[in-house]
Parts: sequence; C-alpha cells; structure tokens
Amino acid sequence: MPVRASIAPLPEPGHALLRVSELGAAPEGLTISIQRQQGPEAHLADDGWRRTETWLMPDEVRRNGEILEFHLGPEICDRLAGIATIRLRVREPDIGVVGTTVVAWPAMLTSGAAGASGVYDDTVRLRRRQAPQPAPEPELPPPLEIAPEPPPPPPRPELRAARDPLADLPKRSGATGWMIAAVVVLLAVGGGYYYWTNHLHPPEPVVATAPPPAPTPLQPPAPEPPKKSVRETVAEYLATKPTPDAMLVKARDFAKAGDFAAAFLVFRQAAEQGSAAAQLELASFYDPTTPPKAGFPHDGTLAADWYERAALTGLAEAQRKLGLLLTKGGAGLAADATKARVWLQQAAAQNDADAKKALDGLPK
Repeated sequence: MPVRASIAPLPEPGHALLRVSELGAAPEGLTISIQRQQGPEAHLADDGWRRTETWLMPDEVRRNGEILEFHLGPEICDRLAGIATIRLRVREPDIGVVGTTVVAWPAMLTSGAAGASGVYDDTVRLRRRQAPQPAPEPELPPPLEIAPEPPPPPPRPELRAARDPLADLPKRSGATGWMIAAVVVLLAVGGGYYYWTNHLHPPEPVVATAPPPAPTPLQPPAPEPPKKSVRETVAEYLATKPTPDAMLVKARDFAKAGDFAAAFLVFRQAAEQGSAAAQLELASFYDPTTPPKAGFPHDGTLAADWYERAALTGLAEAQRKLGLLLTKGGAGLAADATKARVWLQQAAAQNDADAKKALDGLPK
C-alpha cells in the first residue's frame, strides 16, 4: 500500500534516517528494497547494484509514535550520492510487501567507507554503528564471615532439701469417727438423687440439630482470553506454509465472514507467489470503478498493476477488468483508450460477452 517517507541526513558522514509514516507494521524483521531509475542494474545491495531486487535488513529499526525510523549507513548513503529520487518498498516477514513510495534523496556528506562485502543473498543484513561498551562493574570484596554464636550453657540442676516422707501423714485425732460418718451420709444422699433422676424421672433426651449449611460463595467468571489481532491471526496461518491455492480458499473464507483486512493480507501473499486468481482479487481492493471494501482506499495505479499481472497469464476476466479500468481511469490513473481496446479485444477473443459489449461502446 502507498506510504509516506522522507530522508534526514545525520551529522556523521554516510549516515541518514529514513522515516516512514502511515505503516502499522511492527519494526521487528522489516526489510527494504531501494531501486534507482537509470541503468539495468537498478537494485541496491550492500556490495553494489544488481539486476534483481534485493532486500536490505538494517540492524536498527525503531518506532517513534506513528513513524518507523530506519538507520541507513554508508552501504546505502555512499552509493546513492548524486541520485535525485529512489523507489522504496517495505516488506514485513510472513506477510509480504506492506508499503511502497517514491522518495527524494537529499544531498549529504559521504563516508567513503562503502565496499564489496561478498554477500549474494536476496536479503542482506546491513552493518550498524558500534554502540559503546558499558564499563565493567567493580568487583565487591568478599563478605566477612561471622563466627557462629556459642551454644547456651546447660541448665543448672535445681537443689532441693530432702524431706521426711512421714512428715505429710496426718496425725490421728478423736474426730476421725465423725468424719467417716459424714462421708457415709453424703454417699447415701448422692445415691438417692441418682436413682430419682435416672429411673423415676429421667430427663427428656436432647435432639441435636445440625447447623444450616453455609452458603456456597459465588465463583467469579473466568476471564476471556485476549483477542488476537488480524496480523497475528494471518501470521499464524502463513507460518503453516500453505500453497497459493490453499491461501486463495482461506482468503475467500475471510472475505465471506466480513474480515476483509485478513482476506487482503492472504490474497496479497498468494499474489506475490504468482497466483493469477489472487492477483485479480487483490486488484479489486484498489479498483476505483468498484465500491470500496471495508474502507480500503482506491488506487488506480496499483489496481492496473495487479490486473495486468493476471491478464498476462491469459485470464479473460483480468483482461476485461483492466480494459474497463483504462477506459475510465481514476484514483491517480489516466484513461488510455488505446490500451483499453487492446485488452478488451483479447478478452473478447476468449468469448467474454461483457468485453464484447464494452468494445461496442468505445468510440470508433
């Protein structure tokens, strides 16, 4: 999708800051492609210019509010000296290209440090400035060992004087007989009371009642798991490495469920892998001749680009829709009746009735 970008030179020669706005992607794993206008070797790598597109992975990418900031070093800045404009593309891992625009390259001081690196992969990790190493922390002296406390002394034995065992025996007196008689009387009275209360008038049994059960406390409802974002859902699906045909079916299921954002991301991944049917679906999101889908902005140039990729495979529907789009133009695309007639004729040659009808309506 189209984004906005600008280049700000940094005080250090050969270094600049690329600021990209209107892009909601996470900074982790983002790669960029830089293309110049002149020459067959138009794609920039860290060892020079190549004929095929190369993806550069800066080590320093951070988000500052609504803006993504890419740090560009001498591998890029030195080789773009003297170039007026570049074509920039941003790619998100497992998703594909998420942004494209044209950027004016400012004049800046070069470092003269760019050189060949010998790396020939299609994704190149760029070197970054060395961050200062933190000073080592001073070593602390070993802790002092504290001697264990000595055990407490054993308790002293308690000294007691020996007593005469016969000293506690009571001495007999003349009142002993009266005491025995009193005990007998008390026993008789106690036995009579026991017989009266347990045999003649027993007490009524007490029935124990169980206490009412305590009310069961209400359990709070379990919290719902956090809902996944559209990008997380699509990334999990694409991590399974589906085929372009499987992605086409999945994207249409998303669209039927009303989730056009997820459908767009899956259609785009299948279109990037060469599916003509997915390229046709993706173009319809940008086509200004159709109603907008879930707020996606119309872009006539992008719609014509994706229609043309599908039309070149011989897909009659793509040829017809490209011809109709070129007939009217719109959303940044100029009308071109000559090209429109060529594509409509190719679709009509495949017995496309709507293409034949559109040809009859063109001015002779």
